[in-house]
Amino acid sequence: MNISAPDILLVEDSLTSVELFVFALQANQSSATIQVVRDGVQALDFLLGDATRPGSARNTLPRLVLLDIHMPRLDGFQVLERLRADERTRFLPVVILSSSDQESDKREAYRLGANGCIQKPMGFKDSCETIAQLERDWLRADIHVRLPGRLV
Repeated sequence: MNISAPDILLVEDSLTSVELFVFALQANQSSATIQVVRDGVQALDFLLGDATRPGSARNTLPRLVLLDIHMPRLDGFQVLERLRADERTRFLPVVILSSSDQESDKREAYRLGANGCIQKPMGFKDSCETIAQLERDWLRADIHVRLPGRLV
């Protein structure tokens, strides 16, 4: 069974942040599709499948994962570590989306294989600008895979 994948998987537990992103996509008249999951466990189930259900792994992946760091059940670092350890998602573009301005969080994200880190937008205008930037930087048709520090 081939399941159609969204362009963006947003892994975010804040309903306000989710609503801002969805409204920003609409306001920008974006053609990008988005799927939202609320925590790290749901993200891994979406991307890798539920290990207790044979054959549940996805056949197609999103073009970009936006991953919050601080979430219930599994945090963004744990999710990123598991994604990079799995052959199916090792090169899936993952951008950390966080309200944290801790340099140590950025260093850890890059150490674990994040492709980028961006600050969570703080309002509607910032959300629209962030969506436009993500589309330019990550969803353009001529960019196939971006690895930390290089383009492939």
